[in-house]
Amino acid sequence: MRVIAALALLLTVVAAPMVHAEPFGPQAFRDVWERTDYPVQVGLAQHSWIWGPEAFTPALREYFIENGRPGTRQVQYIDKGRMEINNPDADQSVPWYVTSGLLGRELIDGQVQIGYDAFVPLAPANIAVVGDPDNQFPTYASLARLYETPAGDQVGDQISRVFLPEGAGEFAQYADDPAAQIVRIERGFGIPRAFWNFMNQGGTIYRNGQFQQADQLFDWLYVTGYPITDAHWTRVRIGGVERDVLFQAFERRVLSYTPANPGQFQVEMGNIGRHYYAWRYEQAIPAGRQAIITLPSAGANVNSPLMVQGFERGQAFEAGILVRLRNQAGDVLAEQPTTVQRPDINYNGPFSATLNFAQPARPTSGMVEVVVSSPRDGSQTVIASQPVTIGGNEGQQPGQAPVDQVRQDLANRLGVAPGAVTIQSVEPVEWANAALECPAPDEAYATVVTPGYRIIAVAQGAEYIYHTDTGNQIRLCENGRPVPPPQADDGAPIAVPAANAQVTLPLHIQANLGEPGRQVTAELALANNIVFSDTLQVLAGPDGNGLVIGSLDWRNEGPPPNYESQPATLTIRGPEGNNLAARQVRILDPDSAETTSVDLYWLIGEDFASEQRVVPATQEIGATALEELLWGPAPRNQAGFGTAIPTPEEVLNYPGREDDWGPRVRLLGLTIENGVATANFSQELRAYGGGSTRVQHIRDQITRTLQQFPTVNEVQIAIEGQTEGVLQP
Repeated sequence: MRVIAALALLLTVVAAPMVHAEPFGPQAFRDVWERTDYPVQVGLAQHSWIWGPEAFTPALREYFIENGRPGTRQVQYIDKGRMEINNPDADQSVPWYVTSGLLGRELIDGQVQIGYDAFVPLAPANIAVVGDPDNQFPTYASLARLYETPAGDQVGDQISRVFLPEGAGEFAQYADDPAAQIVRIERGFGIPRAFWNFMNQGGTIYRNGQFQQADQLFDWLYVTGYPITDAHWTRVRIGGVERDVLFQAFERRVLSYTPANPGQFQVEMGNIGRHYYAWRYEQAIPAGRQAIITLPSAGANVNSPLMVQGFERGQAFEAGILVRLRNQAGDVLAEQPTTVQRPDINYNGPFSATLNFAQPARPTSGMVEVVVSSPRDGSQTVIASQPVTIGGNEGQQPGQAPVDQVRQDLANRLGVAPGAVTIQSVEPVEWANAALECPAPDEAYATVVTPGYRIIAVAQGAEYIYHTDTGNQIRLCENGRPVPPPQADDGAPIAVPAANAQVTLPLHIQANLGEPGRQVTAELALANNIVFSDTLQVLAGPDGNGLVIGSLDWRNEGPPPNYESQPATLTIRGPEGNNLAARQVRILDPDSAETTSVDLYWLIGEDFASEQRVVPATQEIGATALEELLWGPAPRNQAGFGTAIPTPEEVLNYPGREDDWGPRVRLLGLTIENGVATANFSQELRAYGGGSTRVQHIRDQITRTLQQFPTVNEVQIAIEGQTEGVLQP
C-alpha cells in the first residue's frame, strides 16, 4: 500500500508542477527551469538547484540594442540567474532560444550591458558572492583583482590558495583534497574537479511531461559560461556558521564547494540572479535620490561631444528626461531630451545622451544636470547633477583630425576591414618639428612647431600610435621612428598573413610561390629565438603557378614552449633552402589579454568533436571562428580531426569550377539579426561535390561553431548572398 500511495503521489506531482510565486512568463522559460529544477523540487534529483526554486520577478522587457537598433528583450530573474529571449521568432527547439545572462561580468566590472557592444557604467557590485547576504567579503567588487587574470594553473594542480581582504593565503588542509584538483583549463583558468563534475553530471531531468535519465543535465557553456576568475578558498558565514568555501566566478554564474555541506549541496550555484537584480534595480540609486550620473565622473575634464550616462529610479513622467550642461555662469551650453530605458514604471532604467557644444576659450567649471518636467505645469526639477571642468579650446589648432586616413592606413597594414579599427583617442598636439617628432633615420626636417594630433588606434587587441599634422601627413610611430608600410617580399607576395599582423598558432599561410608538386618549408622565428617550422605542399594555382595554402603549428610532442607576445619573422624556403619570401608579424602570447578562444567543430568519422583554438582578441568573434573553421584542422592533429568543408585541393580540382573561382572557400560576411546568424560564403563552397551526408556535415560544422555564441539561436547559410537552393545533396 505504501508503494501504491507513493506512485499515486508521484503521478500527481508529474501532472501538476508547482505554481510559482511569480509565474514564468513564456512557456520556454518554464521548460528550461523544469528540465533541471523540477526534479530537485520533488526530491528526485541528486544535485542542488541550477536555477532556483522559483522566479522572483515577472517577465520583464529590458532595453537592448541589437545590430545598432534599439529594442527590448524578454527576461526573467530566478535566484541563480536570468533567463533571456533575444529573438521570439526563432526556432524554439534550438537549445539557445532561451539564453542565460552574462551577469558575472557585469557585476564585477561594473558595466550594465544594454546591447551587444553597448554598456552603461555602474559601480561594481558591493554584494557578497557566497554565503550569508551580510558577509562583507568576498564581494563582486573585490573580485576585480582576480577578474580575467589567470594564475597559470595547470591540470593536476591543487587549489589551496585563499582569497582574503588583505591579500592571499593558504589553506594547507585542502592541499590533497581531490575535489580541489584542477582537471580542466578554459581560457587560461583552471577548473577544479568539484566544479567540472557538477557542470557535466548526468541524472534525472523533466522533459515533455515525464522524468527521464540524461547523460548530461545541462550544457555547461550555456549555463555557466567560461570562467572569469581562478578558483579560491575563502571563509564565510553560512547560516551564521563560519565555513570554508571554494568558489569560482564564471561569465553567467558563481559556483561554490562547501565540504561541510551534505553531499547533494556541496556544490551550489550562487544566487547571482538575486544579486544582479538587487545591484541594478534596488541598490543602483541611493535612498532619497531619483537619479544618478555615472558618466562623466565628478570633477572630470569634459569636451565636446560629451556623453552623459546614468540611471533614473523609474518615476519620470513617460520616462522622459532632459540632460544638459551649464557653465559657471549658469548658461546652458547644450541640452538633449532622452528616454529612460526602464522595463516598467517604478523600475530603475539606464539613460544616455550626447551633448555637442561650443567650448569656451579657457577651461571653466560647469555642471551636468538631469532634469524632469512636471506633466501638470511644465516646471522643471533637477534630479541629478555632476560638477565637471569644461575644457577650453584656446591654443587648439583648427582643422579636422585625419581619423579616416589613420583608420584606412592601419587597416591596409593589418589586412583587415577599416571597420575593424577603433579610434581610442584623438589628442591635439603641437609637435616640435615638421617630422611630427617621429623622423625616419637620416631624414632632414625643419624644427618648426607643427600643429597636429596624436591618435591612438586599436585593432586586433593592440594599440597603434599615430602622429599627424592638420592635413594629410600621418605617421605610425614606434619608439620615436615611423613604421614603414609593408612591402612585397622578394617579388613573391604572401597574401596571408598580412604584414605586421597579430597572429596565433596555428599560423595560416597563403602565398603564390614554389613549384607545383614540390614542398616548401615554412619557418616562424620569434625574437627570443624560438622557432616553429614545418613543410607545406605546393599546389597548382588557378593560373598553373605554385600556390601554398596551409597552416604552421607546433609539431613536436608535448605542449609548445611558453612565449610572450613579440615580433616574429615568417620565412618560406624552397627545397634547396633558398628564401622564397619573408614577412614580419607579431605573435601573441596565447595566455594574454590580447587573445581569446573559440570552439571549432570537426569530424571524427561520422561524429563531431570540438577543439578550443586561441585567436587574436576581436569584437568580430563569430566571423573569426568561421574563418578558423575554413582553414581546417591544425596540421598533424593527434585527435584525427577532419572537415567536410571543401579543402583547397578539392576546390582547385573540382570539375565544375568556374574561371573566376579562387583557391579556397572564404567567408564573405556574417550578420546576426534577431538571433539568426547568416553566414555568407564564397562560391568555392560549391566544391563539396554533393551527397546528403556531406551536406549535413557541412551544415552541422558551421551551425555548431556559431551556436557557441549566446546571440545565435539559428544559422542560415548563404553562397554569394543566395540562401535558396544552396548545399543541395
